[in-house]
Amino acid sequence: MNPEKIPFNKPFMTGKELHYIAQAHFNNMLAGDGPFTKKCHQWLIDKTGSKKALLTHSCTAALEMAAILCDTCPGDEIIMPSYTFVSTANAFVLRGGVPVFVDIREDTLNLDENLIESAYSGPQF
Repeated sequence: MNPEKIPFNKPFMTGKELHYIAQAHFNNMLAGDGPFTKKCHQWLIDKTGSKKALLTHSCTAALEMAAILCDTCPGDEIIMPSYTFVSTANAFVLRGGVPVFVDIREDTLNLDENLIESAYSGPQF
């Protein structure tokens, strides 16, 4: 197969997506706090048992919030998978964090949990 024709990200369709997109367009609710956002909030609350659930417009925004909420400081080591988007590292580097890249597992494509401890260099005093 020609590598130029392999899609990087192919949308997964379950059946009603186009109907819901048309409904959002018809109601001029393409972003923000519309009925689909409210339904998603409630679904997350129901599934997780949390008191509140909020959405972000992107994973990048969620990572930025996480970096702020965990009080990332200059010099903090942030362990992350080596196979990721640059925004994963940027969210922490912008606050002085130092990315420490760890390889991923071939079977899950997630960070290899067996490599985390050896990647951490410990506190720097």
